Amino acid sequence: MRRYESVWVIHGDLPDEEVKSALDKFSRIISTHGGMLVGMEEWGRRKLGYKIQGTFRGYYVLADFAGLPATVKELERNFRIDDRIIRYQTVVKSSKVNLEALQAEMAAKAQAAAPAPEPEAAPLKEAAAPTPEASGSEAAPSAEATSPAKED
Repeated sequence: MRRYESVWVIHGDLPDEEVKSALDKFSRIISTHGGMLVGMEEWGRRKLGYKIQGTFRGYYVLADFAGLPATVKELERNFRIDDRIIRYQTVVKSSKVNLEALQAEMAAKAQAAAPAPEPEAAPLKEAAAPTPEASGSEAAPSAEATSPAKED
């Protein structure tokens, strides 16, 4: 198994639903053909350096994965067939992959992406509402003390 990095550009005039379906399609191709998707970065819509297939904008995606050469061959075959893809390039990052280290890297990325647990709000509640006994003279006077006395 080898480690690869693939960058592809999706046609910039497509709606977001089409872009998401293209991302799902190519991540499934990697998974079903014996590959392990380590990470996928969506760089978003950007201006192209020159006009490609009638557009000046493209949606850039970077995929980091491990797989066999047959996986890359199938992925690039689908890039060529799919009209939504205007450019692609795949490079070999490493010719040998340690599967245990790769799985540890994937677990670390998943853990880093998980939201951190929030601290309890109980101590904050006590500090937010000062009591008149604790603050002494700083407490606001009551409504009875501030209103003028009525004379009968």
